[in-house]
Amino acid sequence: MFNFFKKNINKKTENAVMPSFEIELTASVLAYEIARSDGDVSEDELSVLMMEIKKIANKVNKDTSEIYSIVKAYSADSVSFHEFIEDINQNYSKNDKLLLLEFLWKIAYADGKLEVDEERLVRRVADLIRIKDIEVLKLKDLMKSAFNHNL
Repeated sequence: MFNFFKKNINKKTENAVMPSFEIELTASVLAYEIARSDGDVSEDELSVLMMEIKKIANKVNKDTSEIYSIVKAYSADSVSFHEFIEDINQNYSKNDKLLLLEFLWKIAYADGKLEVDEERLVRRVADLIRIKDIEVLKLKDLMKSAFNHNL
């Protein structure tokens, strides 16, 4: 999916599962979509997102701003979530999917409030990646509690 990084993958890795940085990059693009779904990416949301982007940048020896630009570009160019969802369903374990949803809820709650569009988008992703509502709601409550304690 992220051809920008293909030159950093050796032949052995190409036939294996998706490299973790691509999984994290997919998660970051979806998280950016959550953050901007209410029309504004807050400083708090950006701060949480940038922590993940720093991890990716370190793994691929790229500058953080370069990775952030890639995330924004994929977000802007993406007409639908189909390719992201397809990658997730093909390459993520159930645990990876739950971690992704936890990250998305964390982004949604980062600014201290959950907007309707943010929740709708997280729940839509959860449905498309085949995670049951009960698990989605547990993660939502977990992240809500975590952010309420930090406020």
